[in-house]
Amino acid sequence: MVTVGVLVAVVAVLAFVFYWSGRYGDPKRSSGTSLHRGVSAHTTRNGRPKKSYASRDEAQAQARLMTKHDGATMSAYKCGTCDKWHLGH
Repeated sequence: MVTVGVLVAVVAVLAFVFYWSGRYGDPKRSSGTSLHRGVSAHTTRNGRPKKSYASRDEAQAQARLMTKHDGATMSAYKCGTCDKWHLGH
């Protein structure tokens, strides 16, 4: 009987963790985003596709504009997956 209680508790904890993880519980993310986002993720934190830039100069110019506008430092980086340029914090 104790084993069943422990099993139910473990399942409840796992369900809670999965529900509140970035993939399932965060209202700012779509269900398609990864739990372990990395540089190669092609979606923003709220699940929208990242904008890509063909050249480094174009991406850096946009990063400067966004830094001025938002106050948060933005930088350009080359994506190892799509071989284009993206912006990040």
